Amino acid sequence: MTVFGELALILGLAAILGLAARALRQPVILGYILAGVLVSIFGLAGRPDVADLINLMGRLGVTFLLFLVGMELPLDDLKKLGKTALLTGMGQIIITSVIGYSLARGLGFGSFEAVYLGIALTFSSTIVIVRLLSEKGELQSLHGKLAVGSLLVQDFVAIGILVALAGFSQEVAGWRPVAAVIVKGLVAIGVTIGLSGVVLPKLVKFLSDSTEVLFVSSVAWCLGVAAIVASPAVGLSMEIGGLLAGLALANANQHLQMAARVKPLRDFFLTLFFVSLGAGISIGEIGSWLVPAGVLSAYVLVGNPLIMMTILGAMGYAKRTAFLAGLSMGQISEFSLIVVATAVRVGLTDARILGVTAVVGIVTMTLGSYMMMSAKYMYARLGRWLPFWERKGSVKEFGAKKAGHIVLFGHNRMGEMLRPALTKLGEVVVVDFNPEVVANLVRDKVNVVYGDVADVEIYDEIGVKNASLVISTVSDVLDNLQLVRELNGKSKRPTLILTAADGADAQRLYRAGADYVLVPHAVGGEYLAHIFTTHGLDKKFLSDLGKRHVEKLQ
Repeated sequence: MTVFGELALILGLAAILGLAARALRQPVILGYILAGVLVSIFGLAGRPDVADLINLMGRLGVTFLLFLVGMELPLDDLKKLGKTALLTGMGQIIITSVIGYSLARGLGFGSFEAVYLGIALTFSSTIVIVRLLSEKGELQSLHGKLAVGSLLVQDFVAIGILVALAGFSQEVAGWRPVAAVIVKGLVAIGVTIGLSGVVLPKLVKFLSDSTEVLFVSSVAWCLGVAAIVASPAVGLSMEIGGLLAGLALANANQHLQMAARVKPLRDFFLTLFFVSLGAGISIGEIGSWLVPAGVLSAYVLVGNPLIMMTILGAMGYAKRTAFLAGLSMGQISEFSLIVVATAVRVGLTDARILGVTAVVGIVTMTLGSYMMMSAKYMYARLGRWLPFWERKGSVKEFGAKKAGHIVLFGHNRMGEMLRPALTKLGEVVVVDFNPEVVANLVRDKVNVVYGDVADVEIYDEIGVKNASLVISTVSDVLDNLQLVRELNGKSKRPTLILTAADGADAQRLYRAGADYVLVPHAVGGEYLAHIFTTHGLDKKFLSDLGKRHVEKLQ
C-alpha cells in the first residue's frame, strides 16, 4: 500500500472511532487515541516513511494548537483572573503534583519519571469541561465559573512548562547552554510583545481585505516563526514558536477571524498527534502498565476532585458548589499528553511514561465525563457524607422566621437590581452561595443567608413556606423544579417567580406551578420592542437611556 493509501486508512479509522466517541458523549480525543492503538496492533504505520510523516504532522498539530492558544489567551487575561481562580488553580496544581509524584515513586517509577507523571496528573481538560458545562447550561453558574477560572490558570502553567521544556530541546550539558537558551527565549518573548503592539495589528488590518490571503498569511506567519524559533540560532522548539506567533497576533482586531480559519487545520493535524500517541502504546507492555495506570487513574478520578473541594471549602464555598466544581477536575488534559510527549521527545524521560499517561487519559476522560454529566445525582447521594468540606461559621448567617417576607435566591446582576425595589415591598432575605457576595451583603447589613436554592435544608431556616413572594434568579431548571415541588404542598403558597434559560425550560416550570417565569432574552426583546413602539427611533431618548444604563451597571 502506498503512503497516501495508509494515511487515508489511518484517517478513516480515526474518523470512525471519533464519531463513536462522540455518540457515547465522550471526547473525540479518545477515539483518535484508540485508532492509534489499532494502528499499532495491525501495523498500519509500520513503514518508517509513514511513521515519520504522522509524527511530523502531529507536531504541526501541537504547533497550531499553541498558535491558537496564543491568539485566544492574551497576556492580559492572566491579570483578569480573580483571586479565587488563582488560589484554587495554583493550590490544586501544587498539591496534586506533589501527591502524584509520591504515588508514582511508590509505584516504582524513577525520580524524573515521577516528576512528569505528577505534572501530567495535574492538568484537566479545558476543552472537555467547557463543552460539558455548556451542554448542561452551567457555564455561567458559580461552580462553572470556578472550574473554568482554575482551568485557565492550569493552561497558563502548562504553557510555561512547555516553554521550559523547549530549553532542553538541544542535547546539552551544564547550566551555561541552558541559561543561554532561556535568555534567547526571553528575548524572543520580548520581540513578540513588541511586534504585537503596533506593527502586526496594522499589517493584519492591511491583509484583512481578503479572507483567503489572511488565512494563508496566518499559517505562513505561524510556520515561519516556528521555523526561526526552532533553528539552532534560537534553540527552542517549533511548538513554542507557534505559541509566540499566536501571542504576537493577540492584539489584532481580526485575531478571532484568523483563529476560526486556522481551527480546522489544527484539528486535522492534531488528530494525527493523538493517533501517534495511541500508536506508541506497546500492546506487549500494556500488561505491566495496568496496575500503575489503574492506581493513577483512581487518584485523578477521586483525589483531584477531593483536593479541589477541600481548597474551595477552606475558602468558604458551600459543599455543593465545591463538589460540583471539584468533580470537573476528574480527568487529565490534552496538555498533559503534550507535556509528557515533549519530555519524551527531548529525551528527559522514558517512553513508557507516555504510554501510562495515555492509558490514564483514556480511563479518566471516559469516566470523568460521565461523572460530570451525573454530578447533581451524585451530590444528592453523597452530599450528606461531605460536611467536612464546608467551613462552618465562615460567613455570618441571618434568617427570617416570621411570615410575609420576600425571599430572593441569587444576588447576581439581576438580583442586585431587584433588591432595592423589593425592599420597598417588605423585608427581603437574600440567599446566595458565593461567599464574597455574602460577605459584601453582611457588610452592608443586608439580611442574607449563605446557601443555595438546591439545598432544601435551608428552606425552614429562611421561612420560605411562609414568605409572601419567592424569586429565583438561578436559571437551573432542576433546582427551580425542586423549589416548586417543596412549595406546592402548602395551602397558601407564596407567589413564585423563577428564571429559565430558554422557552422549553420555562414551559416546564409553568406546568410545575410557577406563577411567572423570567426568560432573560425574551424579556429583553419585549422591553426593546416596547421602547420602539412607545418612542420610535428617538435617538436622544435612546442615548439618555444608555447613559442611565451605564450608571446602573457601575
